[in-house]
Amino acid sequence: MTPLQAAPLPCLDSGNDCLRTLTDAAIECSPELQTLDERIALIDRRLQLAGQRIDQANARQWTGYLTTDPIAILQNLFGGGQVQQQRMAITDLEIRAADLEAARAELERQRAAKRSQLGEQVLTLVIAYETAGDRERAILAQLSNHDLLTRITEIDYRLGGSSTETYLTRIAQREQLEIQWNRYRLERETAKRQLLSLTGFSTPETTGETTG
Repeated sequence: MTPLQAAPLPCLDSGNDCLRTLTDAAIECSPELQTLDERIALIDRRLQLAGQRIDQANARQWTGYLTTDPIAILQNLFGGGQVQQQRMAITDLEIRAADLEAARAELERQRAAKRSQLGEQVLTLVIAYETAGDRERAILAQLSNHDLLTRITEIDYRLGGSSTETYLTRIAQREQLEIQWNRYRLERETAKRQLLSLTGFSTPETTGETTG
């Protein structure tokens, strides 16, 4: 875990800056991207080595003509000599380098796709967190209003102005509101936990701080 991630979530909203921060953290924390980066770095080293060998082979191939051996001269002119062998070696190296370039391009494509996927995951979780939070607050407001109406109904019931059915209906309605509130609260907490896991940031319990 990096020093940046040894902390609670720095933000949790759908603003561009926050989404960028969380996406960057998810990218940095991704084991799959780390593996892809390592494979790309390995190919880069192999490409560098292949390039050096091609340069060396190109520099050497003309020395094959610098011979006084008549048989070697004829072989170089008509095939089978050192010059042709060096040209074949260069061609083989160039084919291998082309294969490495193709493999690198595929890894780059996979890396770009994974980065895009992480960005979409972050956005989805942040939207889920905000949506659940909005619904949770709306239910809390309904609960507050409902509790006021329930107290009025209870007083009215005790004074004989409301029926038992009306009073029990109020209680049942509150239970349903509590069920909805708990569901949205759980959805919000689940989205946050998934974001923590995706980005590598620590939980508030670990740091003693709260975010969002």
